[in-house]
Amino acid sequence: MKAAGFHLHFYQPPRENPWLGLATHEWSAWPYHDWNERITAECYRAMVAVALPGDNGEVELYEPLGRSSVDVGPTLHHWLDRYAPDVGRALADQVTRAPGGASALVLAAPLVHAILPLATPEDQERLVAWGIEDYTHRYGVAPRGMWLPETGVDLATLEVLAAQGIEYTVLMANQARRVRAPGGEWEPVDEATLDTSRDYVVTLASGRAMTVVFGQHDLSQRVAFGGLIADGVHLADVMAEAARSSDGLVLVVADGETYGHHHHFGDLGMCWALRRLERQHDVATSLGTWLADESPTWEVELAAVSAWSCAHGVERWRSDCGCVTGERPGWSLSWRAPLRDALDWLRATLGARIDDALAELVNSPAQTLRDYGRVIAQTIDPADFVAQHAVAPDEVVTTAVLELCEAYRHLLYSFTSCAWFFADPGEIETSIVLRYAALAIDGVRRLVGEDVEPAFVERLAAVRSNHRGIAGAPLWHRAVEAMRLDDERVAAAAAAEYAARGDAARRERGNYALEVEPAEDLLRVTTTQRACARRRTFEFRVNQTGPFAWRVANAREGGEFTEADFGDDVVARLAMATLLGAREGDVDAALNELAAQLLARPATIEDERALVSLAGATRIVSPIGESAIRRALLAIRATRGPGGWSETLAELVGVLGLEPTRS
Repeated sequence: MKAAGFHLHFYQPPRENPWLGLATHEWSAWPYHDWNERITAECYRAMVAVALPGDNGEVELYEPLGRSSVDVGPTLHHWLDRYAPDVGRALADQVTRAPGGASALVLAAPLVHAILPLATPEDQERLVAWGIEDYTHRYGVAPRGMWLPETGVDLATLEVLAAQGIEYTVLMANQARRVRAPGGEWEPVDEATLDTSRDYVVTLASGRAMTVVFGQHDLSQRVAFGGLIADGVHLADVMAEAARSSDGLVLVVADGETYGHHHHFGDLGMCWALRRLERQHDVATSLGTWLADESPTWEVELAAVSAWSCAHGVERWRSDCGCVTGERPGWSLSWRAPLRDALDWLRATLGARIDDALAELVNSPAQTLRDYGRVIAQTIDPADFVAQHAVAPDEVVTTAVLELCEAYRHLLYSFTSCAWFFADPGEIETSIVLRYAALAIDGVRRLVGEDVEPAFVERLAAVRSNHRGIAGAPLWHRAVEAMRLDDERVAAAAAAEYAARGDAARRERGNYALEVEPAEDLLRVTTTQRACARRRTFEFRVNQTGPFAWRVANAREGGEFTEADFGDDVVARLAMATLLGAREGDVDAALNELAAQLLARPATIEDERALVSLAGATRIVSPIGESAIRRALLAIRATRGPGGWSETLAELVGVLGLEPTRS
């Protein structure tokens, strides 16, 4: 069978505040709330059904996902479940209806986008098992293939995949070193000479085997980094000709975000190519369809360790190898090794504490942690999971076991590969892994009573941001402290929101379920951290001290909180209640009302905080909202001058540097 098609690797790192479980606002994605929202608009949702001109002038809605080979990183899938469920449903529907079903089109992926050859054997096994569990729950069948993050691979990694029933993976041509025909001699190959039109087999030391399919190097590069995707007709003809002149397969492998995000309207080019391949050239377009009729006979020997985006094995994720994205003159990559070393130390230290604590509660810590993927995938009730593993399950034990498993999960999230991929550790990607490291540290400190944070931060001393000019503790503080939450802060914010909005206040906020009960002059707030069923109850006195200023005092334990402690999502809801009424949620209307008020009175710092929170509350800032933001900022700058909370916002809407006066 001749086949020519695309493998689409869809992935985003976890963008949520890990304590809260809600996506964080990212100004760099303006006018969208965050980069996932922006990429969904430009690519993921656009790829569900692409409008192409059909015969006789009609419009055809072409569905590329059911005609391609696809993998979706579980962290992206989890975001889609919450914020764009229509996309996830459409993907599941299209691949389920396609010939062969999901297992023929969709590859699984480890739960965390970590470089598996750099992980411990235990972590490798669990990440793969958790990824398989997520896939099986999502599609109703076991996966046949698995995508490896960054195609990072060595023989030990393939052993882990094969032991868990994975049959094949997709790599790139630069990862092969030698090939051998049946009964022939080994022949050296490189990315230019490897025949990627056939599938190969890797024989493993255990006696198992793994099928490997390689992306076509030249076409993949020209699609991902050149302009080939701009002309789908030409691309289809080139791919079809390559298939006719080969043993059968031409597979273009690239990030799924290539098609619409990295290359605007790349989704159109790919769909033109797919439709032409299947209708004019009469070739199969999905890898799974082609593999169903194949049985590899050629052997391949892979490089000892390799990945598709590093010419030095997997050094990009642990050393200054020179492979980088976004570097500027004079910048150093010497921060990579100490970041890897610090996180490896944290993994060993916290991992041992988690194992020891679990050993007192469950029959087998190792089996408990491996099976925790069922809880993450929501294929088992958490209490039932603990009942299956605990020596003497009760409510206290259930919470403790779940908290320890969550601490381990967060520890693995701190190895997300993006942290090392780009040029500077002071940006979003490295901040993400430091936040998950902090959450794991918090969990172990709460459960075991040992605080390893000072020792870990000390090990970050050589992790220096070229861009920010900070290292160690300041870098850690910048990444972590603005987002760090605990049960008390979540409860205080819930008390303020209830005081402002009454019954219209939320009963859940991300990872937390909230119960608020008036009690004389107090508000009694109970928080339940849903992942581990941890419950705490607080009593607060709440006072509104200004139009957008609040003070919440803990009546039992002391301590006070203001709107600066609540989080932007809460501040925005408080502002909407003040501006429009307790039950209103129209962000554009709130921004217009705030702008009108600021034109009639002097602005305060609380006004500025409310404006910034409202600007970040919506999934996309509309032209109406942006106009209101511009008027409000000019009014603020007329009375308060430049600087403060809103400089980034002023730059985004084009008023940075303006110094208006009132007249």
